[in-house]
Amino acid sequence: MNAAVQRNSAVDPLRVLLAIFVIGIHTGFPDALQGEVKQALVNGLYRTAVPIFSLISGFFFASAAHSGRGAGYLKRILILYAIWMVIYAPVYGPEITSLPHLLQLWFFGYFHLWFLAGMIAAGALLLALIHWKLPIRGIVLIALLLAAVGILLQYLVLSERLSLQLDLYRNGLFVIFPFFAVGYALAATGTRKTGTGGKWLAVLSVIAVMAESVVWYRIAGGTYGVDSMVTLLACAPLVFLAALSSKGFSQGKQLATLAAFIYFSHVLAMITATQLGISGDLKFVFVVVLCLLVWWSLGRFSFGQRILASIT
Repeated sequence: MNAAVQRNSAVDPLRVLLAIFVIGIHTGFPDALQGEVKQALVNGLYRTAVPIFSLISGFFFASAAHSGRGAGYLKRILILYAIWMVIYAPVYGPEITSLPHLLQLWFFGYFHLWFLAGMIAAGALLLALIHWKLPIRGIVLIALLLAAVGILLQYLVLSERLSLQLDLYRNGLFVIFPFFAVGYALAATGTRKTGTGGKWLAVLSVIAVMAESVVWYRIAGGTYGVDSMVTLLACAPLVFLAALSSKGFSQGKQLATLAAFIYFSHVLAMITATQLGISGDLKFVFVVVLCLLVWWSLGRFSFGQRILASIT
């Protein structure tokens, strides 16, 4: 699949929407919703973001892996991760209690940066499996097994049958790798669409994720973050393939940069909003608008464009 086809698809606009979903998770937007309805949105619809991000990354990782550039791909992610961990150091630094605490934070990632840490782990595992010449079926089977372990651990924690730190079941192995591997498998097998009714299947899968999130709400006895769901394993590829087979915009590359910038910088915008006394739904709007304005401002100048290139 050539770059022109990629950029003409709706994948990049989807990335922007998913990045905004992440802001919705972290701000609890909208405030008017409560109980199971809010769970279905914030911990249902919005929670499709990371799995689909992971699957997209795995899909485009395939060409790098097959051309011998897989290690370079991971090196780029590692550098990006280090840059943002340094940017956020003034935020998490004062909370560090010991060297082991600092090492753990850098291993798993600060707050939303756990996604990048997870991508590094997922990519390294996938490269190892490819090096060992494991067939795609085997890779997908391992992905499903790891997803099942993550779901089981999440169930045990949310049902209060087990006490476990979040990092130990929401990480690169149990959450990122399953979707990263599926994305790789789609690319490696040449899968580009789901056939007739694919878009409707994608819509139904999203509804299924929202319904499952309500089940998790009841398991946990109230609102609680849910990162692993059975229905996401079908939803992520269906939504991605629907976007891949839909026409997007000519500014695909810029939209991809915008999505990455929103994801990585939105916590700084949230902190700014808090310091300004902005809360509730207005906080969500403020964060989205501020991220857009900063991205647009940087993109107007060559120096700003270089900054964007280095941090996205």
